[in-house]
Parts: sequence; C-alpha cells; structure tokens
Amino acid sequence: MPEPARILIVDDEPFNVDLLEQQLAEQGYHTCAASDGAGALEKLPEYQPDLVLLDWMMPGMDGLEVLQRIRAEPQWRSLPVIMLTARTSTADKVAGLDAGADDYVTKPIDEAELWARIRAMLRIARLEQENLTLRQAVQSQLQFKGIIGKSRAMEAVYQLLRKVVDSDTTVLLSGETGTGKEVLARCIHQEGPRRQRPFVAINCGAMAEQLLESELFGHKKGSFTGAVNDRPGLFETADGGTLFLDEIGETTPGLQVRLLRAVQEGEIRRVGEEQVRHVDVRVIAATHRELKQAVAEGRFREDLYYRLNVFPIGLPPLRQRREDIPELALHFLGQLRQRDPRAPEGFTARAMDALCAHEWPGNIRELQNEVERAALLGAGEARIDADHLSERLVGGPPPAPRRGKLKEVLVQVEQEMIAQALERHQGNRTHAAEELGMSRWGLVQKIKEYGLGEA
Repeated sequence: MPEPARILIVDDEPFNVDLLEQQLAEQGYHTCAASDGAGALEKLPEYQPDLVLLDWMMPGMDGLEVLQRIRAEPQWRSLPVIMLTARTSTADKVAGLDAGADDYVTKPIDEAELWARIRAMLRIARLEQENLTLRQAVQSQLQFKGIIGKSRAMEAVYQLLRKVVDSDTTVLLSGETGTGKEVLARCIHQEGPRRQRPFVAINCGAMAEQLLESELFGHKKGSFTGAVNDRPGLFETADGGTLFLDEIGETTPGLQVRLLRAVQEGEIRRVGEEQVRHVDVRVIAATHRELKQAVAEGRFREDLYYRLNVFPIGLPPLRQRREDIPELALHFLGQLRQRDPRAPEGFTARAMDALCAHEWPGNIRELQNEVERAALLGAGEARIDADHLSERLVGGPPPAPRRGKLKEVLVQVEQEMIAQALERHQGNRTHAAEELGMSRWGLVQKIKEYGLGEA
C-alpha cells in the first residue's frame, strides 16, 4: 500500500488549522501545520509535503509572498499548492496563479470541493512524477549509446556524462589503455549539440612531432619535403564539430604550445604559413598517463593541462567493474554473430566464470579480442566453453570445491576477496573498498577482524 500523502497546512487561525487537520486525518492524510509564512518555509525541507494548503490572508508574510518564495526554490517548483482565500475577484485569482498557485478553494470551505481538489492535485503530481521518471529512463537508454555496463563504477561515469553531454565544455578522459575512451568521446559528440557536425579522432602517440603537427594544423605547399599541395589539418576538418585527441600525454612540449593556442583561442596556422585561421572545435582529450605527474616532471605544459582538464572523467579499469563483464562479452559475441552466423550464441558457466575471474590488464579491448578468438574456435557450437579460451584465463587445475558450513565458507571467501583487492590496489584501502562495494570504514573493520594487516 502507498504511504498516505503528507499535507502542510499554513493558516494563522488555530481553529481553521485544527478543523482541517481533523478532517484530513479522517480522509487518511498525514498533516503538519504552520501558523505563519516563515514557519511554513522552515517546515518544507523538514516535512517534505506532497501538497500545501496555503491561506492567503496572514499577518506579516502573506500567502502570496510565501508562494513566491516556494516557487523560487528549484526543489519546490512542482510542489502542488492550493490557496485558501475569501478573495474571489478575477484580479486576485490571476495574481495567485501568476505567482504559482495550482488551484483555489474559496472560504467558507466546501469540504467535498476541497477533497476533490486535493485528490486531483495529488493525482496530477503523481502522474507528472511518473512521466519524469519515464523520461529519465528513456533518456538514459537513448543517451550513451554504445557504452555497456550497469556497475556502480560506470554509474559514476554516467552521472558525469549527463552533466556535460549537452555543453561545449572541453573534456579530459583518463583511464588505462583499452578502457573505451574513444567510445566515450564519440558518445559525448553524438549526444551533444554538435552531433550534426564532424567527429575527428587522432592518436597523438602514433606519429612523429612534425607529421603530427601537419596532421593537426595542415600545411602549405612546399613547406617541407613531400608537401606537394596545400592541405587543411584536422582542426579545420573538425570545424563546428569535435576533435578527439587521444593519448595527448605523448605530445612534445613544442607541439603543446601550438595546441594551447588552438584550444584556448580557436586560432591555428598551417605549417609554413603566416595566416591565422579561426576554428570552432570542441576538444575532447584522452590519456592513459597521469598528466599531473607529467606536469610536475616538466614533460607536459601546466597551462595546457589546466585548459584540457576543465571537465575530467576517469574510466574505471575492467577489473573494477567485473559485474559488467557478462554483458560486455555477450555484446561482443552478438556483434560477431551479425558477421558470422556460425559463431556460438552464448557462453557456458565455466567460460563465463573464467572471463569474470581474469584481471584483464588490456581491459575491454583485451576482452573483445578474447571473445573473437574463442568464437572462432567454437564456431558451429552452441556455446563458448572454457576450452575455447586462452590458457592464461583457464590455466592450472580447477579449484577444489569448498566444503564446510556455509557461514565458515563465506568468511573464507570474504577474507580472500579483501586480501586480493588490497593486493591489486597496493594497499590503497579507499580504492579496494570501492571495488568491493563497501565503505572504507567497513573495510578497515574487516581488516582488523581478519588480521590482514595494520589497521
């Protein structure tokens, strides 16, 4: 059964308040009362009402001012408010509606009318909340297309994406190699305001400085050996759209100077040319390195770092989002089946257990390659089995089955998981607790309990 609706009554007449509280209680509602406007505003965050019955004529702050203050706060803008008033003129009603009132009940109050209006307002509010929830669910499904995962670690990424996707803000993606930074960059572009314009990507670590400079900024004919024609660079190609600079940490300090000018001012010059060209490009950069450390060591310009690090998003390694591995593996297998119907339809339990247990130093890219290899070996069979996986995933004899009382076995498993998480994170308890889905304080207590190290 749903909880009874909470109604806040705001009226300076104690008799009116007592009567309304008694009548509303008989109708099955919970009530709370305030005798003036200031008291009503104080009770809002504490009581969290579903509806407000607000008297217009009150000493000091009248109902109209209270209503205006309620609507000024974002969290209360959709809160249903019914005005209780003896005013019946059209001008008064218009003033109240303009201030944000949802409905009116004139005094003396007709009980049947009041109950009907309360039910209607609560019904409308409930439908609006359901519609909002549905819109958010649909938006969440439509947005971030191509990104797989429902883990807690990925939900943190989604929360950041929702805040930045509709803007032109520069984004810096960080994460280990193979965590899907380019997929995320494409998603930000495709769901953003520049989706109709080009998305251009370049790996800054795959080219020598001179070639990379020419690729990014273009060159003038004859500016260097092999420059047989004028050629625009990728900043010009991406004009109006998004330029994805992968492995930005691999660029040289000399090139970083030109990048800073382009990112900060939108100004570029082709190699061998004096003419300044203006471009409108959203930059998304990515790195697997710790750029802050590179700045401290003098390998990366501090001014460029801060210009790129406007909105940082860190992508978790696959070992910190193991619950996403089954969905990712099935996604990659589904892609293979579109190209080759002979590919297996799924995985055996042994195979999936092996996939979920692996550390995946190469992250999602390594998983994708492993699924493709296993699908080739298992072509024509219904499911991929552990025998189709690489030896590094299934090497060694299978673990002996655990025996004993359930409580004792669960304690053993908990000890092992905590010890392994601490080892993976080199003793960093904050990161280990995050991987295990528990608070840092709770992890410290378990470390003490199991004698796993200095607490």
